[in-house]
Amino acid sequence: MERIKPNYYDRFTCIADKCTFTCCQEWKIAVDNETNRKWKKKYPPQEVKVQRKNLSAYTTKKDGGRVIRLDEEHKCPFLSENRLCRLVSAYGDSVLSETCTVFPREVHRFETHEEVLMPCCPAVIDLWAEEENVVFPEVPENGRNLRTMIREKMMEMFRNKEQSIEETLLESFYILLELYQAEQEDTLSEERIENYFSREAVKELKTAILAIDLPFLDTMDECNELLQDLAVNYQKEGLYQDYLTKILPLAEQLSERYDADEMEQKGQDFAKQWEKYRKLLAVFMENELFSDLLMPDGDLESMVIQMQWIAMEYTMIRHSLFLKWMQDGCRDLAYETLRDYLVLITRMTGYEEDDIYEYLENSFDELVWEWGYLSLIVGK
Repeated sequence: MERIKPNYYDRFTCIADKCTFTCCQEWKIAVDNETNRKWKKKYPPQEVKVQRKNLSAYTTKKDGGRVIRLDEEHKCPFLSENRLCRLVSAYGDSVLSETCTVFPREVHRFETHEEVLMPCCPAVIDLWAEEENVVFPEVPENGRNLRTMIREKMMEMFRNKEQSIEETLLESFYILLELYQAEQEDTLSEERIENYFSREAVKELKTAILAIDLPFLDTMDECNELLQDLAVNYQKEGLYQDYLTKILPLAEQLSERYDADEMEQKGQDFAKQWEKYRKLLAVFMENELFSDLLMPDGDLESMVIQMQWIAMEYTMIRHSLFLKWMQDGCRDLAYETLRDYLVLITRMTGYEEDDIYEYLENSFDELVWEWGYLSLIVGK
C-alpha cells in the first residue's frame, strides 16, 4: 500500500530538551498493551523520584485505554529536570510506547493508501518556517474521489498569497456548504466541484463576501466567549496554566467592559502583526486540512464538521495571541510566542472525531453551522 507524506516529513527530528512545549506533560500519553507487558518486567531508573515495583505501575486506565499517570505538576514521571526522558537514558528508544515513539507523527489508513501526518509541535513549526516551499502530497490515482478532490481544491485556495487566511476560510466554507447541499440533493459531481472552485466563481464569491459588514468587535466578543468555554475543563484540571493564566484574566475582563474605539484600534494594530506570519499560517492551515479534513471513514458532512473545527481552532489561536499581545504591551508579536500558542491551541482542540461531534452538539444549536456563524468568528 502506498504511503504519502509532506515533503518536510523526513527532516523532522525531536528537539528534546530544546523543546519549548514538551509533549511529556499535560496530555494523555497512551501506553499500548505490548509495551505495558514489557514494562511489567522492567524496574524504574533510580533517578525517578517515586519508586514503584515496575514501569507498568506508573500507568493507569483512562477513557478505555492505558496512559502514563502524570505527577502533581501534570508531567510524565520519567521526564528529567533537563527535559530528557529517563527511560531512554536507561534503556534506549526501544522501551518507549508506540505513542512516544511516533509522536507527533500520525497515520490515516485509507482503503487505497496511507497518509502520514505531522500535527503541531515546536519542531514541526520550525520546519514550516525554514522550508521555502512546503508541499503536501497528492492522493494516488486509485484513491482519488470527489472528497479528495474537494480537499485538494480547498488546500490550493490557501496558497493564494493575495488574500488573507480569513477571506480564504470564508470562501472555502461557503463552497463546502454548497457542495454538501448538492450531495444531499444527489447532484454532486466532478463538474460541479470544478465549477464552484473555478476562478470566475471564486472571484464572484469574493466580491460578495467583501461587501458584507463583519464588525471586528462582534468577532472579538464571540471569540472571547469561545476561548473561555474551551478553556473551562483545562482550568479545572490545572492544565496549560503557564499559558492560560497569561490570557484568561484579560478575556474575562473584556467580557465585562472595554472602550470600543480603543479596542478597534488595537484590533487594527494586531492585524498588522498577524499579517507578518501569513505565509506560516497558510502552511498551518494546509496542514490542518491535509491532516483532519478528510477522515478514512468520513463523508461530506464529516468534512463540514471538521472544517468548522479547524476554523474554530484558527480563530482561537488568533484570539489567544491577540490577548497575549495586549498583555505584553502591544509590542511586536514574537515568532516564539506564535509558535507556542499554535501548539497550545492545537493540543487543546486535539479531540477525537466523536468528541468533536459531542462538543459541537452541546455548545451550538445546530451541528452544521450556517455560513453566517462561521463568518462571525472568522471576521475579515
